[in-house]
Amino acid sequence: MSLYRWNPPSVLEFIGLQNFVDAFSDQLFWQSFQLIFILFVANLVKLWPGIIAAIALHRLRSNRCRYIYQVCFVVPMIVPGMVWLLIWKSFYEPDTGLFNNFLNFTGLMGMLDWMDQAMPALANGLSPLFNGFIDPVFGGVGAVVYLGFLLGAISAWKDHGSNRRPAFILILALSIVPLLGVYTALGSNLIGGCILAAIAVALMIGLARALGDRWIAWPFLLLAGTVVLWGELWRLPLFIVLAFAVYAYLYDKENWILKSSRLFYVGLGFIAVGSTLVLFGTIWVEPTLQFASGTPAWLGSQDLAIPALILWGFPWVGTVSVLIYLSGLQNISDDVYEAAELDGVSPLGMIWHIELPLIMTQVRINLIFMTIGTLTGYEMFLILLGPDGGPGNVGMVPGLYMFSSAFSDGKFGYACALGMVLFIVILTLTIVYQKYVKVDK
Repeated sequence: MSLYRWNPPSVLEFIGLQNFVDAFSDQLFWQSFQLIFILFVANLVKLWPGIIAAIALHRLRSNRCRYIYQVCFVVPMIVPGMVWLLIWKSFYEPDTGLFNNFLNFTGLMGMLDWMDQAMPALANGLSPLFNGFIDPVFGGVGAVVYLGFLLGAISAWKDHGSNRRPAFILILALSIVPLLGVYTALGSNLIGGCILAAIAVALMIGLARALGDRWIAWPFLLLAGTVVLWGELWRLPLFIVLAFAVYAYLYDKENWILKSSRLFYVGLGFIAVGSTLVLFGTIWVEPTLQFASGTPAWLGSQDLAIPALILWGFPWVGTVSVLIYLSGLQNISDDVYEAAELDGVSPLGMIWHIELPLIMTQVRINLIFMTIGTLTGYEMFLILLGPDGGPGNVGMVPGLYMFSSAFSDGKFGYACALGMVLFIVILTLTIVYQKYVKVDK
C-alpha cells in the first residue's frame, strides 16, 4: 500500500515510489527524528533505574519480602495505560497540577526562574566563541562532538594489516555519497538518487567484507556525520581524512597501544567539550518567561514540552522491564557469587563485573522494546500534546506523524510509506543489538 495513493474505500491509485520521495523531502518528518534522538538518549538513561531496582530485588535475602515486592511491581499492570497518561496530563496542569505545586513548595520554582535568566546570559556570552572559532573551523558545535566519536571509533581499530587501506578508501567513498546525493536531489533526479543508493549499499557490503565484525558502526557514524554536517557536507570527508591521518601518524610511532589509548582520550575530550558547549550554549538560549508566575504550562509551551516528555514516567521503573531483568539475574549461579566474594569483589563491583555482563541478553530485549516504542509510539504524544505534537510541532514524533497522516489527513498510502521507513530503521538497529549486545561467552 506504500506504493499507492490510497484513501479507503474509494481511492487506490498506483504511484510507485512517489510516497517515499515525498517522505524523504518532508521536513516535518525528518524534524520528528530530532526529537526521537533526544528521547532515545533519555530512554537509554531511563533503562538504569529498572536495572538497579531488579538488582535490589534480587539481592533481598528474604524470599517472602522478594515475593511481596514482585507482586507490588506487577499490580500497576492492571491499570490501563490510558489512565496513566491522563494522570500524567493532570500532573502537568499549570494551576492545579502536582508538579508545579511541588516546585513551588520546595522553592525549586525560584531556582528555575533564576536559571531562566542565567542560562540565556551564559549562551550569549559563549556566542563569540561559536561565531569566531567553532563555526568557521568545525562547522558547528555538533561537529565537535561528532569528531570526538570519530576519533574514538578509529582508536579502537586495532587491525593494522592489509585490510586497513581498502577499508579507509571505502569509508571515504561512503562519506562522499551523501554530498553527491544532495546535488542529485537538487536536480530532482529520482533515477540518479536510486543509483547513488545502490552505490552506497554496494560500498557498505564491501566495507563489511573489509572490516568484518567492526563494519556496522561506520554506516551509523557516516549517517550521523551527514545529519550533523548537512549544510556543509564537504566537511565530512575532510574530517575522516584528518582522523585517519592522525591514526596513521600514531601508528608509525612506537608504543602504539599507548598512543591508541591517548587518541581515545582525545576523542573523549572532544565529546566532553562539545557536549558541554551544546548544553550551555545551544539549548537554553532565550528566556521562557514561564517560571516567574509559578504556573508554567509544561505541555502548552514550545520551550517546556520536551523536558516534560523526558520527565514523564518518573522514576522510570517499568514493571515488565524489571521482571525481565529479574529473570536473568535469577539464572546466575550462586557459585559465581561465591567465587566473586572469595576474590574480594565489592557489592558495587558485583554490578559491573558479574550481574550486568550476565544479563546482557535481557538488556538487549528491553533495548529492542524501547527502540520500537520510541520510534513508533504515538499514544503518549497524542494524549498529552494533541495530533499536531503541541505548539510548533515540537512534540511531533514519527509514530504520531504517521498516525496523523493516515487518520487526520487521509493519506493512508503515505502513512504506509512512513511506516516502511520506520520498519527499516528498527530492523537495522535490531541487527546491531543482536550483534553487539549479548553475553560474552
